[in-house]
Amino acid sequence: MKKTLAIITGLLMILLLAACSDTAKPVNETASGNDNGTNKDETHTEEKSELTLEEVLSKSTEASEELKSFSVKMDMSQQMSSDSEAESMNIDSVIDMNVTTEPTAFYQKMTMSMEGAEDSYDIESYFTEEGMFLYDGAGDHWMKFPKEMSDDLLQMSSQQTNPGEELKKLQQFADDFTFEQDTKSYILKLKANGEKFNDFVKETAAETLPPELAANGEMLENMKINGVEYEIVIDKETFYPSVLNMIMEMEMAAEGQTIAMKQNMNGQYSNYNKVETITVPQEVIDTAVEMEM
Repeated sequence: MKKTLAIITGLLMILLLAACSDTAKPVNETASGNDNGTNKDETHTEEKSELTLEEVLSKSTEASEELKSFSVKMDMSQQMSSDSEAESMNIDSVIDMNVTTEPTAFYQKMTMSMEGAEDSYDIESYFTEEGMFLYDGAGDHWMKFPKEMSDDLLQMSSQQTNPGEELKKLQQFADDFTFEQDTKSYILKLKANGEKFNDFVKETAAETLPPELAANGEMLENMKINGVEYEIVIDKETFYPSVLNMIMEMEMAAEGQTIAMKQNMNGQYSNYNKVETITVPQEVIDTAVEMEM
């Protein structure tokens, strides 16, 4: 089941944002975490924006197309069970990442902990045009991914790092979103299930996964999304997303077993266009051990 976890986690990270033609309904300040001590039942109508969801979507897409860099902090929990194993697997992760889009690169620190394990597992990685490097805490050394895999990941990441592209893809779900606002933000929420969302995940996976995985049509065919909930918060001033929360429940048949997973992800975005150029330290390049795949 651990081998399957990497595949499923990659698929779950494909989805992002969305958009309708009504103006946003005002809500109290706590809706997007902007409570500043005001009465929770108070609505600040003087700050009410008359932009429609389509207009907010368009402005956010345009802003994202000019995006050069950003940071994200993500808390993620995964509950995973199999019909062939009695025990479930619970994994909690904290991810800090800096991303640049020109050129495509990221630096990431992630701490993973599994229920029942005494120690957490720290992962540090660089991904630039020089390749992908990952620190193996257990072996106390850096590893370098094979060039072929790095090239596939580079191509995939260049398609996904710009939020504007994901906004365009999710326009088909415009009618499924609720659209609210407070004094600082637009708040988009979605509860979705059904075939159209399953089809969307499979189509997106086929477009963005490395060729060797995308070619596995049976794997994608055996994936089922039972339900997904999104909360996306977009800043009124910059039209950049500031918060992305997601809960997803899915099933996937792989390696002769059925895997059920529930993933809860809470992400906060910041440092738009303020991240400096990401480079791999020379010591990492010189000491990294080439991985064999």
